Amino acid sequence: IEAGLQPRHRFMSAFEQKIEAKDDRFQYLLFAAEPYETIGFKIPNLQVDKGEGKFETSWDKDDKVFKLKLHFVLEDKSKA
Repeated sequence: IEAGLQPRHRFMSAFEQKIEAKDDRFQYLLFAAEPYETIGFKIPNLQVDKGEGKFETSWDKDDKVFKLKLHFVLEDKSKA
C-alpha cells in the first residue's frame, strides 16, 4: 500500500454491480487500497448496526493490516 494511504471500504447495492444477476437479498462490501485491485465480499442485505462497538475499522500501518468489524441489526420477530 502506498505510503501515507490506508485501505478504504464502502457498501454497494446489488443493483450497482454489473457482474452477477441483481439479487436484493445481498449487498457488497468493497475494499480498495492502492496499488491493489478493489475486492468485494457478498454479504446479506441487512441493515448494518453502526452503534458504539458494533462497527469498527482499524489500520495497522506498520504490519499493513486493515480490520473491519460489523454487526447487523437484528429483526425483532415479535413485531412482525
